Amino acid sequence: MSDWTWEYLPDAAHVVGGLTPEQRNDIENVAQRVSEAVGVRRIGRPFDITESASGVLSHGDGPVMLWYQEDYRDDVVLILRAHHFNADTLTEGE
Repeated sequence: MSDWTWEYLPDAAHVVGGLTPEQRNDIENVAQRVSEAVGVRRIGRPFDITESASGVLSHGDGPVMLWYQEDYRDDVVLILRAHHFNADTLTEGE
């Protein structure tokens, strides 16, 4: 297990606001797996100030699509945008 974590940027309300708790849980599970994978990939790589953050990356897993950045200064994956494709199938009142 790595020391990498993840968080929403700017906050959860802007990134996953309006989704059901189940959909949000799906997104957070994918975010956790992405942060763990980044941590494993970065093992043994020293911090380089010229490489303080990645560009915007994307990752899809099942019905979840994430857009994120890797911040190497703080060992954190910043979730910038998320889309749960099953959210499109909800009808009014569900």
